[in-house]
Amino acid sequence: MALLVSLSLTIKINDRSNLQLITLGRNYGDSNVTRTFVLGDSVQQSEEKIQSQIKSQQKLASSLSRGESYTGTGNQIEVIGESNENCVEFSKRITGIDRPLGAGAREGISTGTPQVGAIGAEKKVVHAVVVEKIEGDNITIIEANWYRGKITRRVLKRSDFIGFII
Repeated sequence: MALLVSLSLTIKINDRSNLQLITLGRNYGDSNVTRTFVLGDSVQQSEEKIQSQIKSQQKLASSLSRGESYTGTGNQIEVIGESNENCVEFSKRITGIDRPLGAGAREGISTGTPQVGAIGAEKKVVHAVVVEKIEGDNITIIEANWYRGKITRRVLKRSDFIGFII
């Protein structure tokens, strides 16, 4: 004779902050039947949220104009935070470079070779950025005030810089 057990459970959760795992179990003779439910979004839902955030950032990037501190260069634009600092203040704080730089860091240039952690001075605009990653001719930077009040990440070419501060 087989034992058939049916369990129906409905849980409505409004706040997931304190709930991570629910384990339901019942011992039937020699077999231990246990079901574990992990609360949260499915992998697909998590990926959809990430894609939605990326689209939202791209929409923001395409909607802002030069009057909102848009410099017009680079690609793979991503808004990653908020800051009310100007570009030089932000770059100095992130890199730890504390000497006077002036004119969007143009007066502090010490090398023509990019290095991770250096401050870069852009060629087309008076603007200082922090070098985050170098991949061949592509330089990923982070910066403040490219969009007024935002911290952004974007990818520039080596030719977009007049020099670097280390």
